[in-house]
Amino acid sequence: MIEKMADAVGVSPQAFIVTIVVIVVFVIIFLIKMHFDEKKGVDSQERADIRKLIDNLVPEGTQYMAAYAHSKEVYGSRTMRREVYHYYAVGFRPTQADHIWVIPIGVESGKIVYTKATRYDTVNLAYVGGNEFCLQLHFPGMKDVIGLQVDASNTKFGKECQVNIQQPEEAEAFRGFARNFQERINGALGVNHKGKPLKK
Repeated sequence: MIEKMADAVGVSPQAFIVTIVVIVVFVIIFLIKMHFDEKKGVDSQERADIRKLIDNLVPEGTQYMAAYAHSKEVYGSRTMRREVYHYYAVGFRPTQADHIWVIPIGVESGKIVYTKATRYDTVNLAYVGGNEFCLQLHFPGMKDVIGLQVDASNTKFGKECQVNIQQPEEAEAFRGFARNFQERINGALGVNHKGKPLKK
């Protein structure tokens, strides 16, 4: 059987076996790394930093849940593709879904860097798109969109994720908040989740 598979891909049986072994070893190493990163993420410095940002930059920040959020934008055509990743600290109150605080962040030399905290509500939003798994904040007269995806498990994986943060409670709470936030903001603005006026 190995001979047939090796012949099908045009290599010797020995080269085929070596390739399979290398792939298996790589997968095992990757899984071990993810396991240790997940354990580190439970009480990681990055998670504590997100909490501090919400506490210090958001008015009455200690009363908000703090979570790490991210999103990805894909640009290009069939021949060329470019991915841009965005990272945020978000502060929200599950029982008060009329606003959310967002702080754009980055990671430089292993440390979280940040800009200013902004409150988003009916005053500065055109509508809220997406769903509870990835909210999309849209703004009047602008094409730029802020995507907020809050995952329970985040492990370092290149540009896609640069932090070890485990936040199962925050992720579950955010999904409930996101549904209510989208419904409340869009209802107050008189639009649906695609920004179209609601039928009267």
